[in-house]
Amino acid sequence: MDLENELRQAMAERVTDVSASRTLAHEARRRHHRTVRRRTAVAMTAAGLVVAVAAIPTYQSFRPQTVGADGPESRHHGHHSAGSPTPSLSPSPQGGRPTPPAAGRPGSHSPGSPTQHPASPRGHESILPKALLGYLPPGIDPAKTCNTQHVGSRETTTCRWTGSTGWIEVRLVRDRGLSGPADMGFAPPMARNDLVHGHPALRGDAPAMPRQIMWIERSGLGVWVGVSPGLSDRLMRVADGVHA
Repeated sequence: MDLENELRQAMAERVTDVSASRTLAHEARRRHHRTVRRRTAVAMTAAGLVVAVAAIPTYQSFRPQTVGADGPESRHHGHHSAGSPTPSLSPSPQGGRPTPPAAGRPGSHSPGSPTQHPASPRGHESILPKALLGYLPPGIDPAKTCNTQHVGSRETTTCRWTGSTGWIEVRLVRDRGLSGPADMGFAPPMARNDLVHGHPALRGDAPAMPRQIMWIERSGLGVWVGVSPGLSDRLMRVADGVHA
């Protein structure tokens, strides 16, 4: 026991003058913090790599395949396309030359093909507007009868309305050669000048003839309007309401 005490006393005397520097504790703490930060950064980097590697298969499974892409879908599609049979000529029953596909009869068409309609030979439509007259006097039936005549390059469409109070007739003359109302050929012998829709017109009020008025609505289109004697006072109102 005395030897042990002597050793302890000798060691205590040996380190009595030895002391730790003031910065030793600060350096130890700084190195410890740096080691912790380094280990944390390494752990976060490793975790990010693991997440990225795990996300690659999911991205591949959700990525859309474009037409022509060299993927499973495109290879599958190309396999079916390459394996589709091509139409071939069937051999004739007698073993001779192959028989071409049967063509349809003239004028017939296959169920899947659209029907071709011939184009109209004329450059304009001869169908009248639905509301040719904007004004109908009382007693005139809205229903009308129309007919169209062709003489050379001239087309004349005549529509007539009738009723208990009389009749109304409208003629539409289509002709490129029309330059004035008189060119339509309907002008009465004693006609006087008037205006309809701002266009020069010829008006006939002869007692022995129906009240009438005619004008050129636009280039190539002339309009003639006539009414029965009982509607003579409504002639201009009917003419102003014409939609040609």
